[in-house]
Amino acid sequence: MNNNHSQPNTKNITAIFLTTFPIFLYFIITSIHTIITKDNIWAICLSIFSLIIFTSMLTLVAHNTYVNYKKHNK
Repeated sequence: MNNNHSQPNTKNITAIFLTTFPIFLYFIITSIHTIITKDNIWAICLSIFSLIIFTSMLTLVAHNTYVNYKKHNK
């Protein structure tokens, strides 16, 4: 059997990172703006919670991209 589970090339890895980065960055900036400008405690709490989630997701994407890039270049 032919098993084609090869590593993605570096162009695909960087393309995935570059397409997801602006989305995460937009939500992070929106959360920070909401924390700074809103007076409602529920809006601030939800923004803090979403800021934690989106920064952790961005960190995971960046880490996975870095690991795949290093694994591919060995």
